[in-house]
Amino acid sequence: MTHRISFLEQKTVHGLFSLFCMLCIVYCVILVAIVFSVIQRKENALASTTLTNRLMEVENHYADTLATLDDSTLASLGFHKFDGTTFAVRKDPIATYALLYAR
Repeated sequence: MTHRISFLEQKTVHGLFSLFCMLCIVYCVILVAIVFSVIQRKENALASTTLTNRLMEVENHYADTLATLDDSTLASLGFHKFDGTTFAVRKDPIATYALLYAR
């Protein structure tokens, strides 16, 4: 009792098997892309934390340096204090930065 597979059935099985293999490859590519994306996100979060810590250090150093400045130190560095200086401030509600600085 032999069972002969027709040419059409053989091509259909081969086609379905090829389609299954292609879908497996696409699935693996997507899976690898997701894994690398998660790894990159964790690296970015770590880099962000490192940058935040470094920024806090720089801000603390700036605040410490600013706290050490007084009039005598500034005068020794060649800075002069001008008394009676005023700045013009426009208080109209229509005055926006875009309007003030537009060319």
